[in-house]
Amino acid sequence: MAGPADDPLPKSIVDEAARWIAAAEGDALSAEERVARDAWLAADSRHVRAFSEMQDIWAHMAGVPETPTLRASLPERPARRSRRSAPRGPESARHRWTGPALAASLALVFIGLAEDWPTRLQADEMTATGERRVVTLPDGSTAQLDTHSAIAFDFVGNQRVVRLLSGEAAFIVAPDRSRPFTVKAGGGSVTALGTRFLVRRNDDGASVTVTEHSVRVAYPDPQGPTAVVAEGQGLRYDAGGLGRAAPTNTADAMAWTEGVLVFKDAPLSQVVAEIGRYHRGYVRVLGDAQALRVSGVFRIDDPVAAIDQLQRSLGLRSTRLTDRLIFISG
Repeated sequence: MAGPADDPLPKSIVDEAARWIAAAEGDALSAEERVARDAWLAADSRHVRAFSEMQDIWAHMAGVPETPTLRASLPERPARRSRRSAPRGPESARHRWTGPALAASLALVFIGLAEDWPTRLQADEMTATGERRVVTLPDGSTAQLDTHSAIAFDFVGNQRVVRLLSGEAAFIVAPDRSRPFTVKAGGGSVTALGTRFLVRRNDDGASVTVTEHSVRVAYPDPQGPTAVVAEGQGLRYDAGGLGRAAPTNTADAMAWTEGVLVFKDAPLSQVVAEIGRYHRGYVRVLGDAQALRVSGVFRIDDPVAAIDQLQRSLGLRSTRLTDRLIFISG
């Protein structure tokens, strides 16, 4: 008997829906298999619901490109057998659905590694996904690197320059009036007029938060407009220009340095994207669930547990192809 439309779907039904979606990939189902699939769909409205949800998920996975490295990493496909000599059953179809899932998972890994190489070649220090680390710089200053972050530094003569190549870093600057301390990121620069501040690279610029004293921001660097950002303020610059310094919640901005993320009335899509930065895999919110509002504190040392906490508290469902690929829906 079919249950209410908002009841969680049993894992067995979700798995069977995924099997039927994957079985149709590559070559078409036989006439007998199509009859079996249609009979399964007609047997329970939950089957139709699961099948529809898996079609959406499969469409997202289909956008992952297959690279030569990925293809070389996968086992060879067995020799093709005729339908007459070896008709496909549920078990063979299950293997065929596992293959595309594995391919999508591996593709995400290899694409990430490929994107990392230019950064690795430039970086003096770099953190892996999920890693946070404090780095002591040559002058005694420190940079705490967030997940998947990288810096390069040039401390020569009368200058102390750090380039934030990716991610986010919290800086504590050793005083030295004869040598300014400058962080360059996203086409702009942040010069310390005090001791403590954070810089985060964004797609087309960076954001700055000052937790002690002040900094001077220039964008574009070095001849662009400048602004002084005082303690307790933040500022963002990007292709639209240099923003205005404004009060910000520095405790929330610094929370990742203590191993947590803090959200106040934020859309679920944003919350999951932030938690996902610490996850060695792929997590995505589908459909109307993206707009749900979330407030809470989440630990980042176990992002999968944080995702589970979100899912339970909001009464949502998830479909998982291992913990590496997680899709959340309403």
